[in-house]
Amino acid sequence: MRNVKTWGILFLCLLLLPGVAYAQKRQIEGTVISQEDKEPLIGATVIVKGSLSGAETDLDGHFTLEVDPDAKFIIVDYIGMKQTQVPIPKSGILNVALQPEAMNLDEVVVTGYGNFSRSSFTGSANTLRADLLKEMPVVSIEQKLQGMTSGVNITGSSGQPGANASIRIRGMGSFNASQEPLFVIDGVPVTSGSLSAGGADAAYMNNSKTNIMSTLNPADIESIEVLKDASATAIYGSRGANGVILVTTKKGKAGKTTISYDGSVVFSRLNSTTDYMDAGQLLDYNRQSAINGGTYNGAYGTAPDPNRDRALWLGTQSYMDGRVAQAYQLNADGTPVLRQSTAEERAMGYADMVPVYDASKLPTTDWGKLATRTGVTHTHQISLSAGTETAKLYFSLGYLGQESPMRDQDYKRYTANLNGEITPMKWLKVGMSLNANTSIKNYGIVSNFSNTVAKDSYGLAMNLMPWTPAYNEDGTVLITNDGDAEHNIVRNINSAQNEYRYYGVNMSSYAEITILPWLKWRTNLGAQYRNSREGSFYGEDFSNPYGFDSTAPGAAYNNQSQNLSWALENLVYINKNFKDIHSLNVTLLQSAERSRSEGLYVRAYEVVYPTSLWYNIGQSNNSKYGPGSSYSTWSRASYMARINYGLMDKYLLTLTGRYDGASMLASGNKWDFFPSAALAWRMEQEEFIKKVNWINQLKLRVGYGVTGNSAVTPYQTGGSVTSVYANIPFGVGNISQNTTGTKTNVMPNYDLGWEKTASLNVGLDFAVLNNRISGSLEYYIAKTSDLLMNKTIPVITGYGQVLSNVGKTENRGFEVSLSTINVKTKDFTWQTDWTFSLNKEKITELANDVDFDSNGPWKVGEPINVFWDYQYDRMWQDTPEDNRLMELYSKIGKLTFLAGQYKIVDQPLVEVPKGTENSKTVTLDSGEEVTYLDNGFGTFNDDDKVFYNKSPKWTGGLNNSFTYKNWNFSFFTYFRFGNTYYGLTQTIGRRKESDTWSPNNTGAKFAQSTTATRTTTYDYVRNYTKGNMVLVKNIALSYTLPQKFLKKVGASSASVYAQVLNPFLWGGELVKAGINPDDITGWNAGNHIGGQTNNTCITRSYVLGLRFSF
Repeated sequence: MRNVKTWGILFLCLLLLPGVAYAQKRQIEGTVISQEDKEPLIGATVIVKGSLSGAETDLDGHFTLEVDPDAKFIIVDYIGMKQTQVPIPKSGILNVALQPEAMNLDEVVVTGYGNFSRSSFTGSANTLRADLLKEMPVVSIEQKLQGMTSGVNITGSSGQPGANASIRIRGMGSFNASQEPLFVIDGVPVTSGSLSAGGADAAYMNNSKTNIMSTLNPADIESIEVLKDASATAIYGSRGANGVILVTTKKGKAGKTTISYDGSVVFSRLNSTTDYMDAGQLLDYNRQSAINGGTYNGAYGTAPDPNRDRALWLGTQSYMDGRVAQAYQLNADGTPVLRQSTAEERAMGYADMVPVYDASKLPTTDWGKLATRTGVTHTHQISLSAGTETAKLYFSLGYLGQESPMRDQDYKRYTANLNGEITPMKWLKVGMSLNANTSIKNYGIVSNFSNTVAKDSYGLAMNLMPWTPAYNEDGTVLITNDGDAEHNIVRNINSAQNEYRYYGVNMSSYAEITILPWLKWRTNLGAQYRNSREGSFYGEDFSNPYGFDSTAPGAAYNNQSQNLSWALENLVYINKNFKDIHSLNVTLLQSAERSRSEGLYVRAYEVVYPTSLWYNIGQSNNSKYGPGSSYSTWSRASYMARINYGLMDKYLLTLTGRYDGASMLASGNKWDFFPSAALAWRMEQEEFIKKVNWINQLKLRVGYGVTGNSAVTPYQTGGSVTSVYANIPFGVGNISQNTTGTKTNVMPNYDLGWEKTASLNVGLDFAVLNNRISGSLEYYIAKTSDLLMNKTIPVITGYGQVLSNVGKTENRGFEVSLSTINVKTKDFTWQTDWTFSLNKEKITELANDVDFDSNGPWKVGEPINVFWDYQYDRMWQDTPEDNRLMELYSKIGKLTFLAGQYKIVDQPLVEVPKGTENSKTVTLDSGEEVTYLDNGFGTFNDDDKVFYNKSPKWTGGLNNSFTYKNWNFSFFTYFRFGNTYYGLTQTIGRRKESDTWSPNNTGAKFAQSTTATRTTTYDYVRNYTKGNMVLVKNIALSYTLPQKFLKKVGASSASVYAQVLNPFLWGGELVKAGINPDDITGWNAGNHIGGQTNNTCITRSYVLGLRFSF
């Protein structure tokens, strides 16, 4: 009986045990709504902090959750809303209102060595919001920055897929050093190559294809921060002068595991901004030009003559016979069929009998169409995000397959991103980010030559005449070595390859130890490995339109390069508050970096086996073998201290000092110190401001600091040698041969140091009307000194120059960032984001204390980025005054000018009495004697040249976003004004242009076409004009599927979107002339040919995309 009782009690305990365990938990319930419209949020994640317990809200935003008795906080998260942590109420009822991320004015500012709230940050920085990052699909990160951030100017350098871009933050400050900002990815500076070649960081891969940012998948980016003033960038010391761009990749989030997909398909076409003449129109244009110049000399007066047309333009090749016969009616013997001319025609110079001719029937070859296509681009990314309060993981795989609208260019990129973080103990946190990528870029015919030639297949194609055929009559590709068809673009596209392969890995890791609640130790370790191979081969059918040996048929090139770099940083963080009114944050840093690069390249000619491309270069003409190699290594050590002090959360002070040492500099000059200081006053915390209820934020800040530019490259302090004029006869007796040697060129200078920029920044951050209007105003002055310049020294030293720290420049500017919520109702929101930047740069000192240096050219008081050239004045007119002036030019300078041609600005004609000092006298054909002051009039030299600023005076962007329920419509407009652009008349003679000079149109913009003998040396000057432009870069429409529907299919979010890229372009006379001012690739006053797609196209794209998570 006793055993029965015992077993009965045990059985009862087992029955009650679950109930006892259950009683140890308590139930929490409530709703989650949006703070904006008070609507319930469906699918919001509600989890208990520090555990895996969680729930999701239902269709009414309601949730029920069981929590342990010792649980204290709940974390509520929802896509597009700011994550919120709230204490668990004793009542068990919890209602939460989430704030949209876009309204979070006190967002986190990432600085690289710690994060700050926007309200406590004392420097100048722009954050690109996550919602704006999603709105524009791009291939590379820098495309997201253009117009979206104030003070940042971005231009392309080659236009090729995946190629680099030029980024300038607050103007240019250096002559010879890199102007590119420092990039920091997940807290680790990118040391193995910046966006463009220049400086020690990019020396390992000296070509325009190296774009470190294009190796990152934009879909993996969480945020982009641009640090602009010295108080923000001084923590990077010798590399902060050009600004800092910090990229933070996505990380796992605590809560429910989320699997996401983001994919799009893009259809792109080259949209010609130029209206080109067809074959008949161009033939008539050329003929009229010859008639104007008196050089046509046809058999029928000024009437069209097939034989003369063929001799001058069409060509006498057999492949042109059939084409000419379509424009001219020909007899069986090949002579033209004649007709009677009209009286009007005879008045124009026609003969009585003239050929039957119809220009519209001359066949036109659309060379641009043959070189282009509808490029289809696919982007796909799948990612996983998971985590608890103690461990988080993010993993993604990405693919980009981009077809360029040019037939011979494409780009493929594969990326993998792994980001993990774990807190195994309360006092220890470790994390690691690993980004691996590989890419293949095919650049077809052209591997981005200099500006003296066309930069791509489209440019080569548009050099061909529209009457020239591309195919034989049987449809096969026309291959000939005679006439214009020799360089048939269809032939050449199929006969040339330029391939660039890239492999890269970025690794960043950290370990953080909390020693005391106010004291932390952190160690960061980052490493980067890059490997690239560039290969080119030109087949036997390649016509070599460039005429270079390196592009001759059978020429092959193989260039291998690699770089390994690492950075190790140790940091100490001290965060203390005193008496509730003092806050003190101290950051101490010790870091070390090292980079090693090497390369090997070889160019071969007359390769034996064409199918081996660049992989069997040894089988070639060894007498023309061209090998080479490169090597570079450097290291840097640094110490940094930063103090942030706050008094009553109103008055803020930041002090920073960084001490950098670099191996690139000689002993005694390896180390330098870079300090900064900043003050901020949060006026909205003052009692007299708090009474003004419409002011939400008002912060005044001022900062001053000194940063450096790593202008000195490895081994540069040792000077340089050259082989120019070092070809010396060498031999014995009467037998000798020229032996190429080297001679000293630039003298060693072991005193070389960093270029330094001292900048002052004054800013005002504000938010008013319940944060409906917010933004910032900035004014800055940046003075750069110790610029690297070659200084002329006496030749008795054995050198001609010595590289020295001697130049000075200055940048001043004003920036505005403004965000407004214009309309806000329950279902509709209209928000505008606007940026505006104004910058003025000038040189304040040059080497040798001169005012002007033609090597740049540079001039004190002028910007760095300039054209230096002659200036267009007006059209010469057929008037007595101009005829007299033109005769003076002929007598004085042997210059022949004609009415209807361009007149260049010259020194003024000052007529003086004969015998006046410093005067000259010439006699005109009429017998008139003209005595004039010899001030340079009548000839053109450097005294007549002026400076044109290539950089825009001001730039900006405007983004409007309209949201109605689940629909969002937005468009982004970029504008740039005040820069000089070269290329206004580049398509004259090919484009349709009606505003040309004639006796009846003397006020025309462009000269009359003529073949008459005249001085044409200065016609190119008419190319200079303003590059003003307004470009609508993006129009987007998206729809977010309702949560009620997604709940049924098990998804947490889903949206579809459609976009149009570059749909509209407006501008001044440049745009009206058919030139795209947003494309400045390749144009330089020193070389007046070149440019991506001849600068006459804009890539227009149509995007369809899908995003979903579950």
